[in-house]
Amino acid sequence: MIKSDFRTKFIKSLRNHSQSEKISTGENWKYEMPFNETISSKREKESQDLEQLAANPFQPFKNNSPTGFTLVELLIVLAIIMVLVGITVPVVSSIQTNAKSGVTTAQISQLGLALKQFECDFGFFPPDSYTTADTALSLGNIEIPRDDDLNTSLKCSVFFLGSRFTFSSASFNETFGPYIEFKRSQIEGSGVEFATDTATLSIEGINGTRQVFQYKDPFGSYYSYNSSSPSHNIASFDIYSFGPDKVDDSGTSTSDDITNW
Repeated sequence: MIKSDFRTKFIKSLRNHSQSEKISTGENWKYEMPFNETISSKREKESQDLEQLAANPFQPFKNNSPTGFTLVELLIVLAIIMVLVGITVPVVSSIQTNAKSGVTTAQISQLGLALKQFECDFGFFPPDSYTTADTALSLGNIEIPRDDDLNTSLKCSVFFLGSRFTFSSASFNETFGPYIEFKRSQIEGSGVEFATDTATLSIEGINGTRQVFQYKDPFGSYYSYNSSSPSHNIASFDIYSFGPDKVDDSGTSTSDDITNW
């Protein structure tokens, strides 16, 4: 009898303990409910986004997350850009200067070849001046008309090298020139015209005009030409450019002048 009561109490105790565990387990599941609520909240947000897209299909979603740069970040970017510009500008300037110097050297060589070809045909180099005060030049006993506007070596060199001379007489019929094609962007009109044709000589200037032009180098200064009393090429002529600094140093070795000697 005593053993039966003990068994009954023991079984009842086990049942109560089992029910207690079930209740505890149920409470734990209730504690996990916030996770389910989070999922539900996300689904609700996704549903709202879909409704927004359906109502305004061409309007982008609003992003509430922080965007853009802070002031410090912008200052850092600007500092980097300034450093890069400070490095790049001198390099680019040096490249451009070297390129112009190369073009200037090539043009001086072209002028030299044209002058030598002119000398082969006419027997003389274009003079430094060809005004009415200078000695008249002729070819085939036909005089080339002088003009007081041809008063510098540069004007004379462009006139003689860039013009077409057509001689027509009973004993001499020849056409010479032009000896060089001047780059349009580098020739500058002086605002005056050279003398008119004669009965035995027709002169067609640059671009079919009679305008007196001057020739600039790639740096914007006029080329210097000397055939009457050259200091370096004493048997022919001196040609030089003032160079990047645009200062006439007479082609001295310590300057940046670009020369044909």
